[in-house]
Amino acid sequence: MTNTANYETDFLSWTQEQSALLRPGQWAQMDREHIAEELEDMGREQKLALQSLLPEILLQLLKLDYSPAQAPQGRWAEEIIELRDQAQARIDVTPSLKHHAPELFAKAWQQSRRAAEKTFALHHAAVRLPEHCPYALEQVLNPDFFPDSACD
Repeated sequence: MTNTANYETDFLSWTQEQSALLRPGQWAQMDREHIAEELEDMGREQKLALQSLLPEILLQLLKLDYSPAQAPQGRWAEEIIELRDQAQARIDVTPSLKHHAPELFAKAWQQSRRAAEKTFALHHAAVRLPEHCPYALEQVLNPDFFPDSACD
């Protein structure tokens, strides 16, 4: 069985085989092309993880800040804390994500705004959301930041 066939048919076995070849430096036998692809994919996965967390944090902030409902605010705040912890854990493990955060944040705002509009509409709440994000990236990731309206 060649390295390529093993990669395509049994990924776990392929990873173990490649690790066993890597440690003693048996470069010629290694499946370099697939290894390079996997390393690139690992980097993309870290970026995608942060990309999925930012809209969720923003959505919860919008709910907390703009929702006329009072009851679920504690749950939204708890969710913000949990999502921020997950985002910070990603950044701690992969510090270069900070360089991608502004780009991801810009995309996240539009996603969050659309999701919030739909959420409020489902609950028949007439809420007018701002066109531009009312929060800075630093606020969104700051574990101590909550909108002023949440403290009223």
